[in-house]
Amino acid sequence: MALVKKVIKIGNSAGVILPADLMSLVGIKDNSEVSFSVKGNGIFVQPVRLKDHKIMKTFMNVLEDYNETFKKLAK
Repeated sequence: MALVKKVIKIGNSAGVILPADLMSLVGIKDNSEVSFSVKGNGIFVQPVRLKDHKIMKTFMNVLEDYNETFKKLAK
């Protein structure tokens, strides 16, 4: 599926309006979190799955809570 949209200026940034049918196709809803990745000269947008988000949040909390222990273990 190829879709051409214009990049529009939004303050000091820029944005692209995503059509509702495209969002529905990949499971993105209003107020959903999305992740961006760059591969070659392309930008990929993916929905953040709640399960993945919870796992990453838990992992980051563990890293923060045990930062000193991990530093000692790394030596």
